[in-house]
Amino acid sequence: MKIITAPGPVSYPLILASRYYRDLDLVFAKGKENESAYAIADSLVSLIKNDLRVDVVTVKGLMFIYPKLQGPRIAVWRRGSAADLLTRALLDRVGLKAELVYADDWYSILNMLNEGKVQSAVLNLGVLEHNDAFLEELVNAPGACGAYVSGNPQYFIDTYTAGIEAAKRSLTDAAEYIARKLPISIPRGFIENILRRVKYGIYDTGNYADFINVVKRYSDA
Repeated sequence: MKIITAPGPVSYPLILASRYYRDLDLVFAKGKENESAYAIADSLVSLIKNDLRVDVVTVKGLMFIYPKLQGPRIAVWRRGSAADLLTRALLDRVGLKAELVYADDWYSILNMLNEGKVQSAVLNLGVLEHNDAFLEELVNAPGACGAYVSGNPQYFIDTYTAGIEAAKRSLTDAAEYIARKLPISIPRGFIENILRRVKYGIYDTGNYADFINVVKRYSDA
């Protein structure tokens, strides 16, 4: 089965599952041009921006505001990313005006905060632990990442669940394997933190019509 996945946290269980499911054809890519695949895994923002149905949520509790939402400057990962879109939506929701400062990696965002260049930062659990509200919750998103599935979802559920269980058996081994298989260079410690802290699972999307409207509105902004 061909599954297209973005090379972020949503892909980690699928990478681990590929060790056991030899018929799993895992391809790292993004975008609607791969709609012919059995499934596409990505952030919920990216799926909706590409007019893809979200059939299952697989990642919850990924990004957060630290230490709290305040200006005048907020560090955010990559212009146009899910972090960027959700932050802009949240700022409008609470009526706060702030300048967004972008960086291409999560550690640079934390460094800007520590050096006093910004007053707030959008981080993820790979960089820092967090036990309060997450960004997706603050904008009423059903989760952070998920998947579009073109057919019967059982194969996707089985493989994704197998990957989650594999991570639980040996976290260090899982992080090392994922780091080797990813098409981008990610520190093993970052991957291990994600596997340990993020809420992976197979979750129902619920009614996410309002969130679709949020994504469409801020995609055009």
